Amino acid sequence: MFEVKVFDNTDYESRLACNHDLMVLVAGEFIKEASGLLETLKAYMTNQDWQNVALVVHRLKGAGLEVSGHRFCRLIDEVEVLVERHKIDALPKHLTVLLDEFETLVLALNQEILR
Repeated sequence: MFEVKVFDNTDYESRLACNHDLMVLVAGEFIKEASGLLETLKAYMTNQDWQNVALVVHRLKGAGLEVSGHRFCRLIDEVEVLVERHKIDALPKHLTVLLDEFETLVLALNQEILR
């Protein structure tokens, strides 16, 4: 079976025309933005504000795609489906996995781009 990469450096380079300075800038901004969005997501989930959960999840997916964080985005896709289908009981577990994957993606970005 095909394993999805945490971070696809080749795709990221292609996306940003191999401009290393831009790659560093975008990766740093992703980490800041996604950190804030994940905190916001937790708050909306606590308040059971499912409409805003869906909006934040969508923004996270866009940010993750920007840095070629494919596994992170796959997990976000799963969360989007759960929200759409109102499978609220499964969300806390998925949020925990998503937070762990975010940390893994940040580590990969730090090792490969922000070094």
